[in-house]
Amino acid sequence: MIEQLRRALSGQPACERGAFRECRRCGTTVDADASGCPACGSTEIVLYEL
Repeated sequence: MIEQLRRALSGQPACERGAFRECRRCGTTVDADASGCPACGSTEIVLYEL
């Protein structure tokens, strides 16, 4: 997650910064192919586009 923040603050265009998925319940970063959070099991996942 820190690397994603570095990319977000680096001045790169938005299309090069990408996106990440995060669990709404516990905040764990979730892989794009995961159907739920590996830490707490929640299926409430949000997509953040940077």
